[in-house]
Amino acid sequence: MGLTSALNTALFGIQYSQRQIDVAAGNIANADTAGYSTKSVQANVFFDSAGNVTGVVTSDVIRQVDERIQTAYFSSLADNKYADQIANFTDRLDNLIGTLDDGSGLANLATDFANSLSALVNTPGSNSAQAEVVAAADALARQLNRTYASINDLRQDADDSLRVQTEDVNSLLNNIKETDDQILQSKALGISTAELEDQRDRYVEQLSGYLDIRVEQDSNGTLKISTQNAQQLYADNRVSKLSFEATPSLQPGQSGASIMVTTPGGTKYDLIQASSSGSIVALSQLRDDVLVEAQAQLDTIAAEMSLAMSNVNVASTATTVGLESGYTLDLSALQAGNTVSLTYVDSSGNTQNVSFVAVEDASLLPLGNTATARADDVVYGIDISSGSTADYVTQIIAALAATDLNVSDDGSGNLQVLGDTATATTVSSLTANVTVTDDTDQGLGLAVFVDKRAGEELFTDALEKGGQRTGYAASIAVSSGLLADSSQLVTYQTVPETNSVNDSSRAEYLMNALTGSGVSFDPSAGIGSSTTPYEGSILTYINQVISYQGNQASDAQAYSEAKQTLTSNLAIRYEESYSVDVDAEMAFLIQLQNAYAANARVMQTVNELFDTLLNAV
Repeated sequence: MGLTSALNTALFGIQYSQRQIDVAAGNIANADTAGYSTKSVQANVFFDSAGNVTGVVTSDVIRQVDERIQTAYFSSLADNKYADQIANFTDRLDNLIGTLDDGSGLANLATDFANSLSALVNTPGSNSAQAEVVAAADALARQLNRTYASINDLRQDADDSLRVQTEDVNSLLNNIKETDDQILQSKALGISTAELEDQRDRYVEQLSGYLDIRVEQDSNGTLKISTQNAQQLYADNRVSKLSFEATPSLQPGQSGASIMVTTPGGTKYDLIQASSSGSIVALSQLRDDVLVEAQAQLDTIAAEMSLAMSNVNVASTATTVGLESGYTLDLSALQAGNTVSLTYVDSSGNTQNVSFVAVEDASLLPLGNTATARADDVVYGIDISSGSTADYVTQIIAALAATDLNVSDDGSGNLQVLGDTATATTVSSLTANVTVTDDTDQGLGLAVFVDKRAGEELFTDALEKGGQRTGYAASIAVSSGLLADSSQLVTYQTVPETNSVNDSSRAEYLMNALTGSGVSFDPSAGIGSSTTPYEGSILTYINQVISYQGNQASDAQAYSEAKQTLTSNLAIRYEESYSVDVDAEMAFLIQLQNAYAANARVMQTVNELFDTLLNAV
């Protein structure tokens, strides 16, 4: 090696060492800076044809990041944030619903109501016993109102959080774009982009918690970001725009707005539909599914409790015409939501159950079998808007035309259903379940609870306007008539004479309505299924709701903890892959200082040799 080559090598060595010293010093200075990754200098050495060093390029500063671990960590953030949101809201929901031993919770208030009715059965003429029933009913109704309203507040919280997080995602996407712009400018000027890439990683990390995203790096060093189903969020240095309109007041059963994305090319898509995880997806599901389901369970409690007390069965009259026998039923008391039930044995010996549900809006027809909670019936809707029972009968005749039953109008607008001897078809039962409209002379039923959404209306479970059941828990109240006159709990008959004040018949009816186990509950509220709906009493259903919400919160918490553990482990591994090891950097600095000194010594020696050569000439 010639002296010139040795001199060049030493010079390049000093420059390289100085660059490494600067970078190592920066590593040490930023060791405690969040998100700062360890940097190192990448050297490119150039040789001439004789193998002598002609140059060393040391401008490339690279980051030490394990991209495999980084990808796994970022991917885990969406599931972690999703689980955290679900756990947070379901825990709050569980606290609202209460526990089985919560003194002011639904279960205990319902039990107090049942106990007060039991006491009334023993002393029906007692004014204080009657007042206790009214007070207990009022407390239960008000608790349903409060709980429903509080769950709606949770829905509004979720909706507002969606607004905030939409703004956050827009801001993060714009920050990524601005950082990519700076990266391109730095590359053009030959400046290191390592610290800009650190900053960009922090934005991507935050974005990964909101949505399950796919991140790719383009050939020019900029990013491409899309949803998991490949819908564009950011590409070619152009940002898609997210928009969301918060719902000022979420109504019962109403879904809130979704987040819409408009790409730079003008394409629009639904971000929630294009994603499967992340806090944004969780908030949408909570607002429109989880919390709505909880409200539906409260509506079911309120509805079934009202119907059990206010509805009575209208018995049919056994009828024989010639060889055929069956029943005749008066349909005049039908209101929207009331039902007619028919059970018969067909020619094959199979028992068939048919339910007719009354509606006043013909546009609702035909009804599906889910219009009742029963799993074993075929459902038909009948339009009662005409008010003519003869018209009701005509519709029922048409519905049963394919059977072997003899269905007709008895001549007075009553429904007559007879079997068919020739095909061995027999009628087992025919009844109507109707809502009483007065507190006396319509049976033992009493409209203890009413719907206060528009004044004071009977609750009949009408299907019109989205269904009277939806949102009923928010407006259920004790009827004003009962609040004014608690003797309605005992007096059920005035014709031909008023029943005795010591007659416990109505009190027993109301107590059995609350505690009897023959109720089938609507499975669409999340408890039971369409094939095996939950059957029990109002009290046991309330306990089921409380247990359901408690289990849901517990499961969500366990899932969240599992996801948190996974994400924490990945976060530790990720940080270890890029964080600065101060001890190692200090040791490296010593090596660099020694290298620097060695190269300086080479330069000094070469200089001395040149001086010797020049002096010898």
